[in-house]
Amino acid sequence: MTANINLVSPENENKPAMSGKAMLFLSIGLVVLTLAVYGAISFMGKNYSDKKASLESDIQVEKAKMSSPNYAALADFQDRIYLLGKIVDDHAYWDKYLKELSKYVLPEIRFSELSGGEKEDVFSIKGIASNFETLSRGIMLLQKFPGISSVEFKGASEKTDVNGSQSGIEFELTATADGKYLQGNSAEAR
Repeated sequence: MTANINLVSPENENKPAMSGKAMLFLSIGLVVLTLAVYGAISFMGKNYSDKKASLESDIQVEKAKMSSPNYAALADFQDRIYLLGKIVDDHAYWDKYLKELSKYVLPEIRFSELSGGEKEDVFSIKGIASNFETLSRGIMLLQKFPGISSVEFKGASEKTDVNGSQSGIEFELTATADGKYLQGNSAEAR
């Protein structure tokens, strides 16, 4: 038996599409591309974190301003103006009466609701006082107003803010207007 060994390469044999040098350059190119993508992502991440830190510091500065006494006084003043406008719009008949009544209201007390009618002598007042002592002084001062013949205290409760700390005393009372005082105001208004 004889073995036939063919040492010549066949012509149909698959030759590699790239040589060793081409594969080396391709590998280096892919590594450079990967490093460029990683660098771009790192740069954008650092830029984002810097902007985020800057934005968070700006937010903290604004929160500090909001918790300052000046902002609280400004917000309180703005709230008082809004409530006063609401009360005067809702109760135009009482305009002069309210102006006189405001001289007998302490600055630490804010009225949030005033209800009653033109023909009624009894009206209801709801509001917020800074503390119970201020509320009691405010009620005594209201009793001295010549346009009110009697004041009846209905109730009070502590109001808490979002943080759970006390932000004031909500109260409700009923006052009976002096009919003569109201008639004098309505005659002057006409």
